[in-house]
Amino acid sequence: MIAAKGFQHEKIPLYYQLENILREKILSGELAEGERLPTETELIRQYGVSRITVRQALTSLAQEGLVERIQGRGTFVTRRKTARGTIRLTGFLEDLMAMGIETTARVLEFRRVNASPDVAAPLHVDVGTPIWFIKRIRYVKNTPYSYIFNYVPEDIGERVTREELETGSLLKLIEEKLGIRLGEALQVISAALADATVARALHIRVGAPLLSIERTVYSADGRPVEYVRTLYRSDLYCYTVKLVRGPKEIGTGWHYLNAVAPPPRYGAQGLEEVEPRRER
Repeated sequence: MIAAKGFQHEKIPLYYQLENILREKILSGELAEGERLPTETELIRQYGVSRITVRQALTSLAQEGLVERIQGRGTFVTRRKTARGTIRLTGFLEDLMAMGIETTARVLEFRRVNASPDVAAPLHVDVGTPIWFIKRIRYVKNTPYSYIFNYVPEDIGERVTREELETGSLLKLIEEKLGIRLGEALQVISAALADATVARALHIRVGAPLLSIERTVYSADGRPVEYVRTLYRSDLYCYTVKLVRGPKEIGTGWHYLNAVAPPPRYGAQGLEEVEPRRER
């Protein structure tokens, strides 16, 4: 076996170092979307590693959604469709429905709990107040896409059913079934890493990067009606914000115009198979 080439850390597994080298080539654009990666034999020759090392690296990249391995054709950098559609005050489900993308949900938990301090604050209730907790996995074309934690006031949670939560949007139920007009929402976007539970549910590796979105939704009269944390697979979802340069009279700098949520990312043969930073 030829000595491994281009690896700088003797104590770090070769497959992990090769995985990072290939990931950097993909994210930098050196390997473009849809482009075929070198074959296993070519990677063995180029980097002086074993076949099992190459396969471990490619498997990790595939689990992360950066590449797609197609039998008889090779390994390809995944494609991503162009972002379309402006996000309004809807749940993520409505945005996908507007794009013509079908989704389903599996309810893992639906029960009454006592509000913890970090949930009581956004819902404007006292600590220990009974509320409803809902944990779900959202699927796009049978691919697990997001891990969702919903918290709603008791009078809202007791008026929806498990079946409704599996087939529709919670915000749509609040508006149309319960007759509550929605007003504003406060949203926080951050990064997170998949723990063992989330990784297993979303079919990704432990430690895979996730997009974490926390949102508090208010009714038109200012009452919090939902607090939700969602973990999205970062290989399938991104969040784009459109900015405009401000005129001098309101201060120079960039100003928020709108946000765009693109549809799921696609690989060479369609949709890739496909929350909380911590549960509270």
